[in-house]
Amino acid sequence: MTPNPLVIHPEDDAEPLLALFEGQDFNAVPVVDDGGHLLGMVTKLGLLRLFRVGNVTGATGAEAPASLRVRDIMDTRKVWVEAGDGLDVVVQRMTRYHVRSVPVVVRAGGGRRLVGIVTYRDLRSMVARPPASVLESAGT
Repeated sequence: MTPNPLVIHPEDDAEPLLALFEGQDFNAVPVVDDGGHLLGMVTKLGLLRLFRVGNVTGATGAEAPASLRVRDIMDTRKVWVEAGDGLDVVVQRMTRYHVRSVPVVVRAGGGRRLVGIVTYRDLRSMVARPPASVLESAGT
C-alpha cells in the first residue's frame, strides 16, 4: 500500500490532471472531501476517453475541457478496501471492477477516511510475500 497518496478535490479543475497522470505515471487519483473522506476516483483511462478527439465538442453538448471540474468526471462506484482487508479482497476488487488502483480506507464516523491506495504495482511486490492485511504492508 502507498500511504497518504496524492489526492484531489471535487472542485479542482479537471484539465491539469492529464499532465499529472503523464508526469507522475499514475493510473488513478482519489477524490476526497475537506475531511479526507473518499468520494470517488479519477482514472487516467476515464480522463483520456473524455478528452479524446471529437468527444468534447459543441456538437455533442459536452463541456469544454477548461470548464470541467473533478466532480464532473470522477467515478463514484463503491470500490475500496478497508485497512484490515487481506490481499485476496484487494485482488477481488481489482478484478471485479477492472481497476488498477484501489483506495484503502478506515471507517470514520459516517464516512470512509482515505489512508492509502493499493496499485497494480504494489500488488506485484506483495505477491512474493503476502501480508496479513493491507495496512501491515505499509509498515504501520
